[in-house]
Amino acid sequence: MRCTDTVYFDHAATSYPKPPEVVAALLRTLCEEGGNAGRSAHALSLRAAERLLSARETVAELFGLTDARSVVFTKNATEAINLAVAAYTAEGGHVLCDDMAHAALARPLYRLADEGRIRLSFYPHGAREEALFPLFAPDTVLLCATHASNICSHKADVAALGRAAKARGVPFLVDASQSAGHLPVHMGKMGADVLCLPAHKGLFGVMGAGAALFAHPEAEYPPFLSGGGGVHSQARTMPRDLPEHFEAGTLPLPAIAAMEAGVLWVKERGLSEIGGHISALEERLREGLGNTAGVTLYGAERTGHGILSFTHERLSPEALAARLDACGFAVRAGLHCAPLAHATLGTPEGGTVRLSLGATNTAAECERFLCALGEILKE
Repeated sequence: MRCTDTVYFDHAATSYPKPPEVVAALLRTLCEEGGNAGRSAHALSLRAAERLLSARETVAELFGLTDARSVVFTKNATEAINLAVAAYTAEGGHVLCDDMAHAALARPLYRLADEGRIRLSFYPHGAREEALFPLFAPDTVLLCATHASNICSHKADVAALGRAAKARGVPFLVDASQSAGHLPVHMGKMGADVLCLPAHKGLFGVMGAGAALFAHPEAEYPPFLSGGGGVHSQARTMPRDLPEHFEAGTLPLPAIAAMEAGVLWVKERGLSEIGGHISALEERLREGLGNTAGVTLYGAERTGHGILSFTHERLSPEALAARLDACGFAVRAGLHCAPLAHATLGTPEGGTVRLSLGATNTAAECERFLCALGEILKE
């Protein structure tokens, strides 16, 4: 049962509540499409395979792709990012990453750098295209970008970054964990070679599914996982073709079906409507927090993907989040799995209180929050 008294401002962690269409798709797959796609030829298995193909086509279309082979399903965005990083760094070289990266991107790169397999350097998140060119090296093999921050309203100019990468002949990886479903994300327009995203955040799917989208499914990539795939069972290695090359083992079909339903829900409402709604709520909270004595806001951009981080001069983030929770507001305190971004923004050691908005939030909830915060700070 939904906790109806709670105002949910933690959509950057996962969206809630889920649309009825998403829940229905999850249950339908469990109850009516219970076969394992590609593992048998009976009706239930074939129905599962049809559902899987439909989901690939739906996801591909939303992000500007025409080839369903481009969509490689994973269990979350972290796995998608690890897969993508491995695909482009197998032979080593230099990697450029932005200084707002989440741990899902930073840690795989740190590990490879610590093992001496790559050289890693960071560029300022607001770097202009011309300022980026001197940072490329002759052996740069990958440019990485966080499309939208998970701790503030920063949004990267991914189109400019994509042009810079193309000019240098360097593959471009985009982490769309906080932008997919909130902001327009078109792989062709941003020049992305691979896009990584989760199902359960802005796309309103459920936990257990994510995707790495490859702009060039016909290319050859090094293996990532090995195991059964339902095709070429006699071969000693994984198939060369996407998506099977990266999809070893049984896929989380119920979560993938829910992901498709979430994408359709987002498409029906329209990204412009969702983005405009979230942007208006963000602006109201930004205004209210800016007028609250003792509050410091981090990240001045007004980009509309609905994430605000702040601190108070007297209460720690953990203490303030606990007080808000007791008043019925679900927020997050701490470093939000992005210590690199916090260092870039210069937040205090304990991090921030984060408000992250979604399509289901309302203006009334924002007003309730600002009133409750004011009462807490008066005590």
